Amino acid sequence: MISEDAKYKIIGLFNGLIAGISNSANELTLDTIFAKSKPLTLELFSSNVDEYIYFIVSQRVTKSFSTRLGGVIEKVSAILVESQGGQIVPGSPNPFDLKFFHPDGKQYWIEIKSINAQNSSNIQTINERKKLAEAHGCIFRLCMYNDDSSCAEEYKLNGSQFWKLVGGYEGAGKDMLAALSGLAVKVSIREIINEKVHELVQDYRVRLASQVQP
Repeated sequence: MISEDAKYKIIGLFNGLIAGISNSANELTLDTIFAKSKPLTLELFSSNVDEYIYFIVSQRVTKSFSTRLGGVIEKVSAILVESQGGQIVPGSPNPFDLKFFHPDGKQYWIEIKSINAQNSSNIQTINERKKLAEAHGCIFRLCMYNDDSSCAEEYKLNGSQFWKLVGGYEGAGKDMLAALSGLAVKVSIREIINEKVHELVQDYRVRLASQVQP
């Protein structure tokens, strides 16, 4: 089982991730939206800027969540490795996501992705990382934390296999899901997006009105 101390740290990380959803929306301003707008996309929405603002805010919130989630999973992995008696290799793991000594005495260099489909376009890079790890006497694993599809390649681990590796036992994945179940009830993504869109649309209308005044 996941230790209570490890579980406490993991839940804290995910609570921080959830709280950050609101922060990612609050950082948006009209200036940042239009400064980074793509000409073609903006022109498509030129007759309905309200919808464009909604589109950008929604995109920002979901993209920020996905990006931050990857970082959280790396930290969670390190917590689980240490909780089972493993040791994180000191220093930056680049170009890998995590390097650690497993309790079995082997050293693993791993990359962590959400799903297997993320890897279809960079097979050359993956092969290079695999060779690099093996040249140092280490085991390379490409891990998909959010995908339980079976993988033919030995070096690829699906969700349950990945959690077993870092957690140290067969049911680590199920225990992780149980620990995280329902945490997002504390936040309403719909409300966060709608409130920010309302604020930005009002700002846009005020700015537009000031520009047409004689």
